[in-house]
Amino acid sequence: METLDWKPREPPRALLIGHDPRLQKSNTQAEYVLFANYYFDKNIKDSSYKSKFGLASSAFNQITEITNGKIKPEEIYITNLCNTSLPHAPKGKTVYIPEKLAIAGVDHIKRIINEYSSIEYIFPMSLQVNYWLQKLGFYYSNAEFIEKSTPKSVGILNEPPFYEAKENKSFLMICGDKFHFKGATQTVIPILHAKCFPLNKRFSAYIPGYNRIKNYF
Repeated sequence: METLDWKPREPPRALLIGHDPRLQKSNTQAEYVLFANYYFDKNIKDSSYKSKFGLASSAFNQITEITNGKIKPEEIYITNLCNTSLPHAPKGKTVYIPEKLAIAGVDHIKRIINEYSSIEYIFPMSLQVNYWLQKLGFYYSNAEFIEKSTPKSVGILNEPPFYEAKENKSFLMICGDKFHFKGATQTVIPILHAKCFPLNKRFSAYIPGYNRIKNYF
């Protein structure tokens, strides 16, 4: 099963890029990325409605807040770097996206951007997503960030594999900064995953970066 992109009702101004389709602690795979349909469809009332709606709300609310309300939920297109199921990582670890699937994901993202010329901002969420986007040349890279975010072989070779960067705090190097999509005019702004929003004490180190984003708008 492929998780579907969320295509907004209005011409999208922002592209939000998630990680993979399956919940970390469940085999549930979303029909639409980040259960975005739960945010808009008030008729959905299944047993896990609250958690699914919560994830979707965090995704849309994060973009609305960091753009000072300039980008509305109805203007956000959402996809994942990988929209197919991957093996669950060991408890407390992050699912590893193989390079082959990351390349396919980048190609898909480029097609979205070519199709929707209205997209002005790209928000890639999480360390691994931004590692692959820079590693594969999607947007202008920071060589030091790529080096420090390179996955440890102990994780890749594990069964099941998991992603663990050489330096876990490397995302602080780029989160909230502005980059540019190669050969285009869109602004790329790396952010934390929706499940980390709103920021709590655990992510307090990212507050300056998030304040920086608000100043762009």
